[in-house]
Amino acid sequence: MTLLVVWYIAVVVLATIGWRLGLGTTPTPEVVERTTSTKFERRYFFLILAVATIGVGYAYYRITSATSIVDALTTQTGNAFTEALPDSAGIATLRYATILAAPISIYLWRKKVLHLGFMLFAVFLLVANSMVASRLSLLMAVVVYVVIQAVVPRQTESPDRKSVRPWQIITAIAIMFTLLTALNYVRNGNYYRDAGVSNPIAMNLYQSGAYLAVPAQVSMGVSDAVMRGTFDRPGGVVTSAAAALPTFLVPAHEVRAKESLGADSYEFSVSFAPNFTTNSAFADMYADFGAWGWFYTLLLFPLAGYVFGRFQTYGPVVAGSAGVIAYCFAEVWRIQLLTQGITVFLVLLTLVCMFVAARGQFPGKTGEHDFERKCEVS
Repeated sequence: MTLLVVWYIAVVVLATIGWRLGLGTTPTPEVVERTTSTKFERRYFFLILAVATIGVGYAYYRITSATSIVDALTTQTGNAFTEALPDSAGIATLRYATILAAPISIYLWRKKVLHLGFMLFAVFLLVANSMVASRLSLLMAVVVYVVIQAVVPRQTESPDRKSVRPWQIITAIAIMFTLLTALNYVRNGNYYRDAGVSNPIAMNLYQSGAYLAVPAQVSMGVSDAVMRGTFDRPGGVVTSAAAALPTFLVPAHEVRAKESLGADSYEFSVSFAPNFTTNSAFADMYADFGAWGWFYTLLLFPLAGYVFGRFQTYGPVVAGSAGVIAYCFAEVWRIQLLTQGITVFLVLLTLVCMFVAARGQFPGKTGEHDFERKCEVS
């Protein structure tokens, strides 16, 4: 366990340093005030909603061209949805904007600045995307909403402001479990039925167990093998730098194909069913890039922590994007999401929509160009 403990301590310390630096570079009060205005929030939301609509619409256009949605749902072969989409980045990638659009829409609807219909449409797009991308989009959207609520300016709170009640938390957990059960049943129903499990709730419990147990098993097995010297992969000072690059920039031959994972991927230091592909960020970095891969991966955490803290200094709708980074931190034991295209896309989407939503909306005393200049400086 020694190596694993050192690894996670390093992750926490480096991410915390970056987070504190991000919080310390506070933008001007004027910029914060303007990114909190209702006019900005509405423009920002509709920009993201437009991107999400295009992405989901195109994704389902590709899906319907390759398979029948009704047949896939009724035969529990929902994985056909994902298989119908291209592996490379493209228009279908825009569907991940639903991760931001849905929680922002709920926040703005509760704030009474957005019509119920827009909120329901954004949530519908998120569910539609979750059927393609499984649980990740849904869980990440939940974290985004939690962060939005956590950064709502304190000065907006009033004595009669209602706090979250226990029954609301229980209801939210029940809804999440129900959605995850349905998504798992649609995608993996046949697999579990062949294994002798017919109850959808039991299927979801087994899926959750595997989701937690396999990464723990693999990371401990690999850590033990490295410490014993039976799994030695130093990597290269130059070649291992690819561990810190966005996945769409890493040549395919430098990373193991997920569909070909097996015990040999980790020098037989651990055994697991070959259908598991997200087994441990700790183990995968070492298997792909060696010890130098660990070093370059750790360098990502202060940068991610800085982005996390920086987003939190703006208005709630922009700060919600910190939830994307927070979810990456939460999944670091299982998969490295900081370099995934979905994370890079959502961060860039936030910056672009923030800039576009601010343009021409706040002439005031300082003028449009002064506001843009302050955004750049801050």
